Amino acid sequence: MWWLGDREASVNALRRSNRARSLQERQGRLHALGVIADRQMQMRHIEAAAQTWGEFLDLHTTLSSSRGDEHLKALRTGMSRYRGVAGVGDLLGRAADVARLKAA
Repeated sequence: MWWLGDREASVNALRRSNRARSLQERQGRLHALGVIADRQMQMRHIEAAAQTWGEFLDLHTTLSSSRGDEHLKALRTGMSRYRGVAGVGDLLGRAADVARLKAA
């Protein structure tokens, strides 16, 4: 759907997928959250992206995942230009903390 131009539908489909996903499928959930947040960011839905990135960080702190680490880099790079939007500065601070934890 994303590649066909129906961006909202692709985000909604990923959200439905995560709701249907077993709680034990944490890495799949983490990856889907990263994709959702990145797509929201690309659509310039910054507040929604910040909220989804927050969910992503909550889960990423408990997992070791190379794809999660890639999403974390995308968060820090992509959201840095929106630092002036409410909540984004705090999100970037949390992301920096998580990156430090992962590097240790």
